[in-house]
Amino acid sequence: MIVIRGVVLNVELAKTPSDQERGLSGRESMSPDRGMLFVFQRESSWGFWMKGMRFSLDIIWFDSNRKVIFIEENLPPCSPQYCPVYIPTASSMFVLEVNAGFVQAHGVSFGDTFNFLV
Repeated sequence: MIVIRGVVLNVELAKTPSDQERGLSGRESMSPDRGMLFVFQRESSWGFWMKGMRFSLDIIWFDSNRKVIFIEENLPPCSPQYCPVYIPTASSMFVLEVNAGFVQAHGVSFGDTFNFLV
């Protein structure tokens, strides 16, 4: 579990390359109190796409200090003709996928941080 902006999220961790490639693709929906946290071994410009997704997401990129460095909101699933890759403008080590609207609903912005709950 993590907490961001006072909101507790049950997150599924995507640590292996296969988990990271699969992400949330193929799922019908996700509960509002859930998310997927991608944990990378090093900071880089990790790109994400919405291939195989069935619902829209907000994606939040964090640096190694767990500070928000980039946000993309209300990303729709890919269509057969169009599937962009979303790339942050700074290097990240953690990436959080949450339901579309989460960022706006909770006022998440650059510089915010998340913490792990034990």
